[in-house]
Amino acid sequence: MRGSTILLLLCVQLTRAIAQDPDQNPYWTRYTIVEDSDQLTPLAGAYVVHFIQRGRYWTATYPEEPILGLPERSMPLQPVFGAGYPTLLATPARGTEQPDAKLVVLRGQDTMIVEIMAYYPRMGSLVNERCKHLDCTRRPPIVMPFRPGRYHPDGHAYGYDMNRGPDPRTVELTDQFDALWKKAMKADLVVPQTNTDTCFQELVLPLDLDRPESPMRDAWVMRSPYCGTHLLHFPSMGTVADYTITFVPYVPEQRKEPVHIRVPSGDHPIDPLDVSDWPIGDHHVDLRSGNGGPFTLKLR
Repeated sequence: MRGSTILLLLCVQLTRAIAQDPDQNPYWTRYTIVEDSDQLTPLAGAYVVHFIQRGRYWTATYPEEPILGLPERSMPLQPVFGAGYPTLLATPARGTEQPDAKLVVLRGQDTMIVEIMAYYPRMGSLVNERCKHLDCTRRPPIVMPFRPGRYHPDGHAYGYDMNRGPDPRTVELTDQFDALWKKAMKADLVVPQTNTDTCFQELVLPLDLDRPESPMRDAWVMRSPYCGTHLLHFPSMGTVADYTITFVPYVPEQRKEPVHIRVPSGDHPIDPLDVSDWPIGDHHVDLRSGNGGPFTLKLR
């Protein structure tokens, strides 16, 4: 009973976290890339930003390991301020779920790599320190001057130095940004961040659904809190497949009527289903086809 109560509370907190605006989450961070100059200036020219995470906490992962490939899509940059302010752009807010995380900024032939998880003094407190004198109802991004090479989020070149002070140029640019932030927050001209990414998943069905004695009858779907739209594709079973989903949400108030999905036989593709607003829970699915059967859709 106690374990069920704890699980219910965790799911409620997760639901609230997903519903929360991303730029209000204290565990996520945004970055705005600017010119490396005395005056706060948006980064000029065409550039793209990638966010990379890799490794597992039970294995050794070194930031110096070569980057063997970049994601197909770069991050969708969003404006920071409204009309009348500099056209600064910021990355979407991201957390760090793996031991090696880095930001890769490409402009022309120049590349800057920001080592997010490599240790540096004041690590993890760059935004919190600014929030002591800023309105952080919406958390401001970290300001990064564009410099080809490898850097820490505080603007220093990558390397281990416990006795170093703040990077003067980064501090000055951050102060200029924060002055704009104060004015924009008072004027309600800070643009709220929204989750604009679309995630696509294929439902992986348990094996041997047509055999009643089969013990493995769970299909897991993990939705990312970074995505605003979650599309789920229900596979064909060769013959006509009829899925009937009866929702069993962890939070009883999040009721939803059953959903019926019909997948035609053969190679007739159907559009993936938008499951963004489906409640978290262990939902009963009745799959009627030649080799179908009941299973549980564990939606998170």
